[in-house]
Order: sequence, then structure tokens, then C-alpha cells
Amino acid sequence: MRTGPSNEYRIVHRGLKTGTALVMLEENSGNGFSKVKNGDQEGYVPTQYLMKSPPAFRQLPAALDRTRKVEAENKELGRLLMERDSQLEEVTSQLGKTEDKLNRQQVEMKRLQDISAEPLAIDRRNQQLVEENERLKNQLQVLQAENRQLVRDTSLRWYLFGGGTILLGIILGLFLPMLKIRKKESAWV
Repeated sequence: MRTGPSNEYRIVHRGLKTGTALVMLEENSGNGFSKVKNGDQEGYVPTQYLMKSPPAFRQLPAALDRTRKVEAENKELGRLLMERDSQLEEVTSQLGKTEDKLNRQQVEMKRLQDISAEPLAIDRRNQQLVEENERLKNQLQVLQAENRQLVRDTSLRWYLFGGGTILLGIILGLFLPMLKIRKKESAWV
């Protein structure tokens, strides 16, 4: 950091570290220098060494945290998907049992109608079983739709996770080569 906007001015601070937060007072005030403030100290720094966004080593922890959260969400969705699959299997099993039960009761109803004097009561019971069967079929359709939605959501999360990983790789690929320590020939900043 220098007292004026060129290399001819006196140095007021040597060796600002990468990632040091500075307050921009004047951008590119002359000869490629910008006026900045570091704590109570004001001075001029070559504009080419200033960055508007934090360096990669500061962005990396936040990106890793986001990745962990996405992985946790993905794991939770996988757990929900397994629960829904289990529920779907149960409902499918119940539907099969109910259909079997309905078929047996329809046969029994036919037999009872033939020998019974109360066909209306038997008809009511048959109607109840048909309604229960329809309700279970509707429940099965709802669970199948939820299952398809969860599968789509899981696939989308994986695509987002993959895209985030690729983006993180590109960012690291761009910024890590810039972090190489170079031996300077001059003592000027």
C-alpha cells in the first residue's frame, strides 16, 4: 500500500495478505491504482491485485457446507422414498387381499341370495365391500403418484448435486492455479 497512485510514492504497508478485506474509497484513481482503507490506514494499491469477491479458500467452506446439506436432504428423501415404497407394498397387499375377500364374498353373497329370505341386507354388505375396494384403489393410486414424485425429486437433487460439484470443480480449477506462491524479484507490492 502506497501513499499515492503510482510506484513512485512511499510504501505505507508491506505485504497485505490475500483475502484481506479493504474498503474501496476510489476505484482506479490513476495509473492503475485504487484508493483503499485498511483499518485506520488509507493508501493506494494496484487495482489488478484487488478482488470484488472473496478468494476461493474463503468460499470453499460455504460450498462444502451447502454440499453437506444437499447430501443430508438427499439421504432424507431416500428414507422417505423407502417409507413410501413400504407403504405402497402394504397397500398393494391389502388391495390384493381385499379383492380376494371381495371375490369370495360375492360368491358367498350369491349363494346366500339363493337361499336367504333377506336379499337387501346381503346387498348392502356387498355394496360396503365394493366401496372399501374403491377407496383402497384410490389410496393406491395416490401413493403411486407420490412415489413417482419422490423418484423425480430424488433424480433432480442428484442432478443439482452433480451440477454443484462440477461448478465447484470449475471454480477450484480457476482459482487454485492463481494461489501458487511466486518468488518476487522486487520488494514492491
